[in-house]
Amino acid sequence: MARVRKKKVAVVQCLGGCVRQMAVQSADTAGALADGKQEKEKGGSKNGVNCQQMIETESVVISCECGCLGGGSCVEACRLEAIHINDRGAAEVDPEKCVGCGLCAKACPRGLIRITTEEYNIYPACVSEDAGAQTRKNCDTGCIACGICVRNCPMGAISIENNHAVIDEEKCITCGMCAVKCPRGVIRDYNGIFTVREAKV
Repeated sequence: MARVRKKKVAVVQCLGGCVRQMAVQSADTAGALADGKQEKEKGGSKNGVNCQQMIETESVVISCECGCLGGGSCVEACRLEAIHINDRGAAEVDPEKCVGCGLCAKACPRGLIRITTEEYNIYPACVSEDAGAQTRKNCDTGCIACGICVRNCPMGAISIENNHAVIDEEKCITCGMCAVKCPRGVIRDYNGIFTVREAKV
């Protein structure tokens, strides 16, 4: 009997919404950003300055060290235009276009994108290790480790590790209870059954 191949898909473990600000630019930083802008005009970069350049030049400072920079390195890497930067400044995957090739995950300098299979469609979209009180200040969509998801999971598939929710895919039955109960909407399902996906902009 032929083995059924499970569809793979990328998920981004950040919803955006972090407090961000432009850093004071030195002459070298301004030059690097100008080079990025020129590259964009040549068609070599979709966003002018990608995430790695943002890190190297420290051109943008965001409140969460684990948050999406929104520079679009993943967008550049995707050959199917299956990922975009949403209006909250974070990368978002279109599961209908994504084939789970992993190029976006390799391109993300913060390791926020992981590849999973279609059957495991529930995932926590936050990996911040900040304490709950600090996360509240930093981001309006970050996990505050309240434990409501843990208490409502009928399979005991969720735990709080390093101040954020972690789901054991071997135990999860994708009932969606955690996604429905999460007070901050951190736990998502990429099919949009329990949580509404961001509209593409």
